[in-house]
Amino acid sequence: MKTSTLALLLAASLGIGLRETPHGTIVASNMRDNTATVIDAASGKVIATIRTGEAPHEVATTHDGRFAVVSNYGTRERPGNSITVIDLQRLAVARTIDLGDYRRPHGMAFFPGDTLLAVTSEVSRAVLLVDFRDGKVVGTVPTGQRASHMLAMSSSGDELFTANIADHSISRLDVRNRATRTIISVARQPEGIAIAADGKRVWVGSNADSVVLVVDTDAGRVIDTLRGFGMPYRMALSRDGRSAVVSDPVKGEIRLFDAKTRRQRFLIAVPRDSIVATAEVPGSPSPEGVTTSPDGRWAFVTLQGRNLVAIIDVERGAITGYAPTGNWSDGIAYSALEHK
Repeated sequence: MKTSTLALLLAASLGIGLRETPHGTIVASNMRDNTATVIDAASGKVIATIRTGEAPHEVATTHDGRFAVVSNYGTRERPGNSITVIDLQRLAVARTIDLGDYRRPHGMAFFPGDTLLAVTSEVSRAVLLVDFRDGKVVGTVPTGQRASHMLAMSSSGDELFTANIADHSISRLDVRNRATRTIISVARQPEGIAIAADGKRVWVGSNADSVVLVVDTDAGRVIDTLRGFGMPYRMALSRDGRSAVVSDPVKGEIRLFDAKTRRQRFLIAVPRDSIVATAEVPGSPSPEGVTTSPDGRWAFVTLQGRNLVAIIDVERGAITGYAPTGNWSDGIAYSALEHK
């Protein structure tokens, strides 16, 4: 009997599960370096560092995993107006999309089919609709509110919401008719936002009131309030509808919830090792950007205060590894594309 087979049988007899590892590719933006780090999820090794525009913030990937897009938000002195497109097979910049007069691009999501991209333009108080093939803005949807920063899209693309920091609200958008459908008042300075795959629930974090609100999208009202955060900065809802992951840079924690019952399953205190001088929250590992694998088994969180990505086993509620990033890692996205 081979040693590997014997080990499997022994593990099974003792009830020991051999630790699995994630697969695919992770892309994290680095705000201070003007780069994006491409990481092999299985090994945690950096496979490429790609130049972007100035001060890249958020990342999104196509459903087929071939491309990643990075929003070049820019600085206070030089507001950005472009999106870097990365070919994840070639590990190179494919092109740069110039947004013209539309500035401060931030949150992004691809509609099904990957031919149309939704991008918030904070200055324009709108979501831009970008033809991904031509790299042209083909329409806008007004949010009706100030500082529309992050967005969330249902898996079908039928529901689209933005978090509007300055007006303490979220906007439900009618993409077909290019209009604001509903504005829902929430807590102060909402920023992080996520939507259930079926579009029935939206989770939104309040930076100022330190709560996460759960909104019934059909009723247009808050149905639950989750407390105990320092700052619920970013969040993700797994596609299987089971889990919610919330990052908290102020407390240096990552919290995992049962998305249906909204009960906390795990609280992960991120180790405060090797905190960098540029930590946004002094002394904190500053967990910020969040994404999950399509099966909901793995979460990936940028640690801005350590220039790392934390790899999290959602079932066990534990960090299983780290991967290095550039300086001031922020947005993050997952692709199923694997590099052998």
